[in-house]
Amino acid sequence: GAHRLAAELIAAGVEPDQLVGPLMDTHPFAWLAALGAVIQGAVLDPQAAGGLGLVHAAVPLADTTRFRPEEIDSVIDVVRTAGEAEVAAVFKQVGPARWVVSLRSSGRVDVAAAAARAGGGGHPTAAGFTAEGTADELLDIVRDVLLQQAPPIAG
Repeated sequence: GAHRLAAELIAAGVEPDQLVGPLMDTHPFAWLAALGAVIQGAVLDPQAAGGLGLVHAAVPLADTTRFRPEEIDSVIDVVRTAGEAEVAAVFKQVGPARWVVSLRSSGRVDVAAAAARAGGGGHPTAAGFTAEGTADELLDIVRDVLLQQAPPIAG
């Protein structure tokens, strides 16, 4: 299988990092600037998701058309590390008014149920949907479906 092949390649002198690195985390240099701009534009909304918090960022059409899906899909993994938000959302612009929205949850909000309300689906901690509109309209949709999904905060 794959493990034996890898063992044979390593035995033959291939460095494991050279083998796996390009597959796992190599991006074009230009992506660093694009990612930086996306992350700099990220917004923390502590009131969203019933007070559990939402962090969100948008990837403009210029980036989604210029870079590979691997680059674009990696944005959520950075955005979701914000500790103050239970839910992370990345809005990926794929047409003039068309967006693919990725949602991630730490576990207290079922983002699959939230995404389903917007016509999408997924898993309780990783879901998404596609919709038409402006960035602001899409953010409103996300806030609405998360509000319906978030458990009330006891207090």
